[in-house]
Amino acid sequence: MTSCKSAEEAADIVAAMQLDEARVLMSQKQYAAARDTIMSLRQQHPTALEVRRAAILTLDSVELMETRDSIARYEKRLHAEQKAFEMMKPRLNGQTNEAYYAQQRLLFDMRQHFDELCAKAKFYVRKLDIDAAGEN
Repeated sequence: MTSCKSAEEAADIVAAMQLDEARVLMSQKQYAAARDTIMSLRQQHPTALEVRRAAILTLDSVELMETRDSIARYEKRLHAEQKAFEMMKPRLNGQTNEAYYAQQRLLFDMRQHFDELCAKAKFYVRKLDIDAAGEN
């Protein structure tokens, strides 16, 4: 019985170290590596339940931070494309302006993707709130 308990405690310690590593990677914006570390922790330590619960919150945080970084980058690009579009004028003499309409389609697609990123961020904020409330 004592050896089982010490083996579980050792697994908890190793899992906690992996979780700490994932958090460091997350803080360094190495999101894929942080995600991989958490997935490895979950696979290698199925009995480290408390650490696995904390890992879920960390994984959600990784997803949220990565999404927020994507939003920031994408928003700059979206504004630049919007400005380029505003500088274009459609031809009013009945001729089509392919560049104008191509830019219009690009902006539509970009806005749609931007909205999806914002929805994803909102989802992870709510999920973190719910998961954190479940921890208490």
